[in-house]
Amino acid sequence: MRQYIRSRRAVLATTLTSAALVALAACGDTGADSSALASDSALGRDLALAQQDSASQPQLQDIPAAPEPSPAPEPTVAAAPRPVPRPAPRPTRPAPRPTAAAPAPAPAPAAPVSGTVASGTRLSFSSSSKVCSNTMPVGEKFTAELSESVSASNGVSIPAGATGTFEVVEAKTARNSNDETTLRVRLVSVQFGDKTYPVESTVQTASTERVRSATKGTDAKKVAGGAILGAIAGQVIGKSTKGTVIGAAAGAAAGTAAAAATANFDTCINSGATIAVTLDAPVTVRPAPVP
Repeated sequence: MRQYIRSRRAVLATTLTSAALVALAACGDTGADSSALASDSALGRDLALAQQDSASQPQLQDIPAAPEPSPAPEPTVAAAPRPVPRPAPRPTRPAPRPTAAAPAPAPAPAAPVSGTVASGTRLSFSSSSKVCSNTMPVGEKFTAELSESVSASNGVSIPAGATGTFEVVEAKTARNSNDETTLRVRLVSVQFGDKTYPVESTVQTASTERVRSATKGTDAKKVAGGAILGAIAGQVIGKSTKGTVIGAAAGAAAGTAAAAATANFDTCINSGATIAVTLDAPVTVRPAPVP
């Protein structure tokens, strides 16, 4: 820095001196003296200053130059990660169009809990076996099948094929043709769907038959007795073999009539016969299970 200032001053002094010499040379060769140069006060002053500056050594104080600011470090840029190759997009199918939701089905109506068969309802049964007054004592039970379904309340019904249980309440055998024979029964219960329902009822009609209950052996003895009597009577009347034969035939006919008049008779309900019943009180039943 000092060297630079000194160099500038020296250059200035040299410049001024050269200017002065040029000025003197310009005045010509007339030999003007130094007084004329001195008259020029401004030029003289400049020369004096130039000489003074060149002779004197200025005292310069070194002033440390402010350190140039160091350039800011360039920001480090992290290396960008390599792009991960993405798989090619799969072709997308068009979304299905929303369909209108089907209306929810109406809830099924609750199944009825029970139904009642009114009093006075008629039930018709078909006997499952042959029942006679001399084969079924009082208190004995037999079964019959309901011929037609019977309606109850709440849509319930007693289905056809339900089993009716009957009980013999009176049984009497006739001892001869003029005697009466009796067979009375009553409906005790109706069963279906693994459940049994007691009932109160009255049998209105029943298909019955009056039959002879005596064995063939007993009837044969009665007929034989009549035949012997007839043969003796023929012999007495006819006094001949022919009369005896006729008498024997007549005696046989008389014996058959005597056997029929003195035979036992019973009342029977044949298998398949109809028994009609009327309920004396209402009956509450449950629905039959669906097969």
